Amino acid sequence: MEIYDLFYKWIPIYLRVPVLILLFFVILCANGVFLGNLTDMASSLGMYPEHYTAAVNAMYIGMALGLMTEVRLKLRYSSKTLLLAGLSTMLLMKIICATTSNPWITIIAVFILGFAKISALIEVYIVQLMLWSKQLDTSRFYPFVYFVALGGLYLTSWGTASLAYYYNWRYAYILAVMILLVAILLTVLLVENHPLKKTMAISGMDWGSLFLLGVSMLLLNYVVVYGRVEDWFYSDSIKLAAFGFIFSFLVFLKRTLSISAPFFKLELFRKPTFRIGLLLFFILGVFSPGTFQSAFSAGILQYDTPTNMQLNLFLIPGVTAASIICFIWYYRKLDPEPMIIIGFAGFVVYHIMMYQSFSNEFALTDFWAPSIVKGFATCAIYIAVGLYTTKNFDLGVVMMAGGVMILVRSFLGSGIFSGVYNYILYAERVRHLDKLAVMTDRGGFFPNQLTGSGLYKALAEQSTLAASKEVTGYIIIFGFVLVAVLTLYYIRIKIIGTAPAVTPEPPLVK
Repeated sequence: MEIYDLFYKWIPIYLRVPVLILLFFVILCANGVFLGNLTDMASSLGMYPEHYTAAVNAMYIGMALGLMTEVRLKLRYSSKTLLLAGLSTMLLMKIICATTSNPWITIIAVFILGFAKISALIEVYIVQLMLWSKQLDTSRFYPFVYFVALGGLYLTSWGTASLAYYYNWRYAYILAVMILLVAILLTVLLVENHPLKKTMAISGMDWGSLFLLGVSMLLLNYVVVYGRVEDWFYSDSIKLAAFGFIFSFLVFLKRTLSISAPFFKLELFRKPTFRIGLLLFFILGVFSPGTFQSAFSAGILQYDTPTNMQLNLFLIPGVTAASIICFIWYYRKLDPEPMIIIGFAGFVVYHIMMYQSFSNEFALTDFWAPSIVKGFATCAIYIAVGLYTTKNFDLGVVMMAGGVMILVRSFLGSGIFSGVYNYILYAERVRHLDKLAVMTDRGGFFPNQLTGSGLYKALAEQSTLAASKEVTGYIIIFGFVLVAVLTLYYIRIKIIGTAPAVTPEPPLVK
């Protein structure tokens, strides 16, 4: 893999660094569907919000596949070509998302945007990594990456929500298109085209496996997202999608094992840290979805969308603290396992604080403390588990492994559990509402105090609170067990020194 500096030699360093940071921020935050205006977008078009939740998942699926493909693309095209192609495709998909009223077109466009985003992102990522570490040590750079990624995500969620609430949801896309045009102009003027000395044709790439993996993940996306709308156990379309996912994924595995140059190298799974890291990222999905906080703040406290998204700003101080601490932590070359334990313990503390806070008297400022803890835990886990998963990988293998990480962390983990939580919250809310209604008829709940719509509102709020507390309690119990297991594992392998024998690993394909 040939690596060159992006800019012309005559461009001074004080101009290069701001442009790099701007490009990095724009590429990371220019999503196909913004979480801040998702609800307004669905309401304006008269669609279920699940359509646009599926679009968010589709973007991460596209990013994962794009990162797996990027290794081969960098052996064929120059950095400027990939950067311009990625930014231009993102611009086109943004325009489609802003103008179409068909949710299925939106999902496809966002999937393509996620795939193209990686081509632009990797070029900026590699150059910034070289600035942070001449040895390409990702532990120096990861804290900055997730400070920008998570902080930018929370900031844009609040900004797009405000634009949608006070003006129109399309204004966010207009602003994003303008910023992307600026990024494209800067790329054309400042980025030098370095032709590759040796190129490899992409015709020999295993496009069939790429297609099968993409189809299987999109079908799984349909299954996990639309359960609350169509009901997993009775919907024929969900059953058909589930069968299609299983079939296409098994064909992908068979093809990967049978051809000489597969799209994905299964040898990666022979590395223990890679397997454990993916498992931890999947488990992260148990804690990370904001389903219950959103149901509480929007359904109980009746916050409007900008105020609800303003809660994301409270996460940024925690993200900042985690980024600084992780930089110092890895600069001193400390073990990653304690940071992973601290991160998951932070999620347990967050859910305990929220469990005790589920009441009608909770104020906006009361979200500060739990949000800071959650922001710290999220950033710490992203950095620590990410570095642990790709430990001792070279840059080319990191790209392939990173694609799997995105797929597990941002879709299979959070996407699946978010869909499950939405379904459970809906089902439990109905169950508690029926139970409270029976108690009301018997005079055991709000006797002679409320009638009509006021009574129904009170019952609905209490049923939401009861359902949220019930599921959050189970999450807390699971969190305690997980932190205990991780702590005992760390004590065993690092302090006592009785780690199980590990068989020699075959060399990873570079």
